[in-house]
Amino acid sequence: MDAMRGRSVWALVFLSTSFVGWEAEAQAPSGEEQQYLFSVLPLIDKGQLAVAEEKLVEGRKLYPRSAIIQNALGIVYLKQNKMEAAVAAFRQALQILPTFTAAQLHLASIYQQQGNKKEAAELFAAVGKTTPDFDALVTAGLGLAQCEDYPNAIQVLEKARFLRPESASVAYNLALARYRKGEFQSALDTLGSIQSSDETQKADVLFLRGKLKKGLNQTGGSEDLAQACRLEPSSETYCVDAGLALMKEERLQEAEQALQGGLGKSSSSLPLRSTLGLVQFRLGKYSEAIESYTQVLEKDPAGDASREGLAFLLYLTGELEKARNVVEKGLKNETSDFYLSQLHAMILYRLSPQLWREAISSINRALEKKPGFAPAYFLRGKIEMDNCQLEAALQDFQKAAELDGKYPLPYYKIAQIYIRQGRLQEAEVARQKFSELGNLREEELLTKQTQDLLMQVVR
Repeated sequence: MDAMRGRSVWALVFLSTSFVGWEAEAQAPSGEEQQYLFSVLPLIDKGQLAVAEEKLVEGRKLYPRSAIIQNALGIVYLKQNKMEAAVAAFRQALQILPTFTAAQLHLASIYQQQGNKKEAAELFAAVGKTTPDFDALVTAGLGLAQCEDYPNAIQVLEKARFLRPESASVAYNLALARYRKGEFQSALDTLGSIQSSDETQKADVLFLRGKLKKGLNQTGGSEDLAQACRLEPSSETYCVDAGLALMKEERLQEAEQALQGGLGKSSSSLPLRSTLGLVQFRLGKYSEAIESYTQVLEKDPAGDASREGLAFLLYLTGELEKARNVVEKGLKNETSDFYLSQLHAMILYRLSPQLWREAISSINRALEKKPGFAPAYFLRGKIEMDNCQLEAALQDFQKAAELDGKYPLPYYKIAQIYIRQGRLQEAEVARQKFSELGNLREEELLTKQTQDLLMQVVR
């Protein structure tokens, strides 16, 4: 799934000096403990942390079984970035009172920041089972979602929503958790309950609704994504997703408008500009697409999608040496995308017969990374055929046809080889198959193949 924006998603806010989660009167702190803590809170609020720490350490000696003082000491350590000491203080608070909600949430938050998702999720889930406090439930639910424990996140957020069914933010995050869990229809139903005039939240809801509709193959998803982008063009994610969705529906001018709107607010966004390059490519605005891809590569030389788009357009427009230079810079990276090697072979094949041996090597590298890529077998067959290696060429063309049953070009070449070999009946069968699949020109098929591949890697 595509990542949602961090601004509106899974925001942990329950880090305060309050104490919650007392499960029985007998476990509540004594009046003396509370009075001592209240005398220290102003020091914390004023940022006088060293003095507050000293006072709380003294208080811990006076009240060694005080969970609230241990919790407050943990907060002070946290504010001082003394993480090990904070963890120890919160753990001690929980040893004294295992159901102390504030300490559970603080410790879970630290574990989460440290990447200990399992331990964090266990604490967040424990809060969800015991506390009746709305804010604590929301924090625990969002924490579970951040830890990717969506089943428990859904349960806890449902509990919070029961307490305050009018809360739009809880409903939104509940829908988002359901979306992450793959429960698209229930997520969409939850979103339908949100009534808000807040334009920012409206954009969030529209975006998630658009993603859900697309996931459910319902109409209107692209419109929701586009509207979210218009409401908040500064959101890179919203506008890139809108552009991609509109492009997939061949609404290319709308896609271009959405992406340009996003770039108007985030001119340095590489994903926006790279996606715009692909839309311009699809629109036939080759010079503009070349400029967009060039701008991306200047800032991010590792961007395979932009490098492949630029190289193919240069290849298509006959600037073969420039295309070769663009590709070979990318191939210095051993982890580069397989299609960069395929493009390299295509360029070398067109440049000169003297480069065909090197082209074969590039094809083989592409096939090492993606063994089932039919166009690589087709290109290798073309080179073999030009070198009069008809049997080897025939095998590669047949392999390409086997891998992609909708690929017409191999059948055209197979028919040519059969004619040379005097196998006229077989040649006619291959020719008919070519006609059935659509006798498009090779350049048209290459363009479509490249665009389809770039659609997959543009993000």
